[in-house]
Amino acid sequence: MIWNRRMFMAVLITVLALALPQFVRAQAGAHGNAEQQVLQAEKDRFAAIVKADEAALNKLLADDLTYTHSNALMQTKAQFIADVKSGAIDYVLMQANESDWKVRVLGNVAIVNGTANVNVIDHGNNLKFKIRYTDTHVNRGGSWQMVNWQSTKFPQQ
Repeated sequence: MIWNRRMFMAVLITVLALALPQFVRAQAGAHGNAEQQVLQAEKDRFAAIVKADEAALNKLLADDLTYTHSNALMQTKAQFIADVKSGAIDYVLMQANESDWKVRVLGNVAIVNGTANVNVIDHGNNLKFKIRYTDTHVNRGGSWQMVNWQSTKFPQQ
């Protein structure tokens, strides 16, 4: 009886020792994969804003989006897309500094911090500045959508 218990414990410890690293790698891979998906959504969104690509923006932005610009203007998804589509807000350049990105994936929510260089013609005013931003993405049905954006201008140099 004691021999069987010792043998069982030895086998159990061996199986756990072999399986645990695989489990940890799988979990890290899933987390890393989610992070890469969020970063791709970031890249796609920046490109869609510059191209005024309504279809892409509809896919990448959640219906319940709150978009707070660096000038404190707060818009819904519909308002933001309408301004971009009409050219009222024309993003000539919106370039993320990818080396500044920090992504935290918390289950089906991801928070991104970053900086970007912006050249926007806002209702006829040509503006160039750098921003620091925080945005939040939610994984809905396997796709990451941005639900919140908040940006702040760097002080003028």
